[in-house]
Amino acid sequence: MKLGYGIVGSGAIAKVHAECISANTNTSLVAVFTENSKRNEALSKSFNTSIINDVNSFYSHPEIDCIVVCNESGKHGETIELAAKNGKHILCEKPIEVSLEKIDHIAKIIEKNKVILSVVYQNRWNPEYQRLKKILEQSLLGTLLISHAQINWYRTPEYYSSNPWRGTIELDGGAALMNQGIHTIDLWLNLLGDLKQIGGKIATRVHQIEGEDVAVAFTEFENGILGTLSGGTALFPGYPERIEIFGSLGSICFEAGKITSSTLPEISINPIEKDLPICKANPKISSIDLHQAVHIDFMESILNNKTPQVTLKTARKSVALIQALYASSKNKTITQIK
Repeated sequence: MKLGYGIVGSGAIAKVHAECISANTNTSLVAVFTENSKRNEALSKSFNTSIINDVNSFYSHPEIDCIVVCNESGKHGETIELAAKNGKHILCEKPIEVSLEKIDHIAKIIEKNKVILSVVYQNRWNPEYQRLKKILEQSLLGTLLISHAQINWYRTPEYYSSNPWRGTIELDGGAALMNQGIHTIDLWLNLLGDLKQIGGKIATRVHQIEGEDVAVAFTEFENGILGTLSGGTALFPGYPERIEIFGSLGSICFEAGKITSSTLPEISINPIEKDLPICKANPKISSIDLHQAVHIDFMESILNNKTPQVTLKTARKSVALIQALYASSKNKTITQIK
């Protein structure tokens, strides 16, 4: 069976998904949806597929089995609802939505319409990350005690001004954490378990945006691990994302997608190359390999009627952490995770 796909959105990430669909012999890109008919010719050439401007025609298209959601984060919920009500399976870019209320509404829609939904957290398929997860599952570090997550990146003013929805509360849900930091936060939670409470502060210090461009927090996980989180898009020139984990028998550091140091001699390490650019000002994706792994998992979930690796329930957790930190900063109090 060959699955037909539709893509909602026409930005850079939509093009990555189009490449993934085209690269798979079991999937085909049927159409891309945009409401701007003036761009039809350019988009049709760029994506090498049909462009549909009418909502009903797109979501009811008989050749579309799955819809990839690549529009503004704050519009994900309404897009998912339209797809589900038309019986389409859904692969949604992160975050699944910008509020827990919207996510919980989506959950009811998905359940009612009996479609499969997965969320794009492609870094979970990184072989080095999977090796790190296995190390923790084997308890090689002993009892886990403290962990630090850092996403100290930089984005230029033009990054925000070129797409006015970026950094807005309504459509981006915030900024540095909800858009950039959420990938590392997802990995952090997937490694260490559910969070119990969080306290911290966000601020907008450099960029002319509604959302935060710097944030710090302290956390407590349900299993007793204590942690700190820092992130931003104003931290020039930008540094690789980093997760440090300290246990009773040793420690380990995961940086720029690699295990770069450990006190355990049996763990091989991969130091960051000296000539690797440290500036995270350019969000361009250099390889589609990890996104392709997401697509394969999603496709197999549909064809074999199985649960995808990243579900709505697990994707909700990173948004819950970020929303709790926003509340903690606003109310100047420690916030319990919902």
